[in-house]
Amino acid sequence: MKFVKPLQIQAYERLKAMIIQGDFQPNVIYSETKVSQTLGVSRTPARDAIQRLAQEGYLDVLPSKGFCLHKMTERDLLETYQIRCALEGFCVVQLARDIETSAARETVEKLETLLRKQQEVLEGSHSIAEFAKYDQEFHETIVYYLQNAAISETFDNFHYQMSRQIALSLGQEGRMEATLKEHRAIVENMRAGAAGRSYEAALEHLEKPKGIIHLDSDMQEREG
Repeated sequence: MKFVKPLQIQAYERLKAMIIQGDFQPNVIYSETKVSQTLGVSRTPARDAIQRLAQEGYLDVLPSKGFCLHKMTERDLLETYQIRCALEGFCVVQLARDIETSAARETVEKLETLLRKQQEVLEGSHSIAEFAKYDQEFHETIVYYLQNAAISETFDNFHYQMSRQIALSLGQEGRMEATLKEHRAIVENMRAGAAGRSYEAALEHLEKPKGIIHLDSDMQEREG
């Protein structure tokens, strides 16, 4: 017999996917009723999904108005930076130490493929959205290498914050070019089996957005 997920879970998963896919825009207020119609569910499971996603940092609920995408705060930036340093820093060290294994070499090769795709974006469309997609995949590949469910789940819980941080950061002039250079440094050190230098390169890369992201509303509106 086929298992059917409860409507609350279906609504939550679909709404979360829509947010990650970019179906909602920053600084726009959305109606709970309209979203429930889009999801094809009643208002109760839609409301439950919205409340859950608000608790997870994806949305901000506006009483008597609706909801909007969560606006990044300085605290969001700091927490996201600390989580990424802890997780990604550990993972690049493990990759560098394991570089003689086939799994680690295959992972590094995948990372190098993503670097080539980022280079193609810079030489072609120069699209922030396209570059950001490969950027997110680059970091996911590093973390998922360990196949540690707890680490992957913690990383995934910060998906929205990371994607917003990446988009805001890449909107700065010259940041895409600098990001590609920093990614290459991480990969080259892992390929060389240099665990310490891989760790330093990763932390240097993750720290850069802290000093260049401005959280004013005008910038968030331009980001899209």
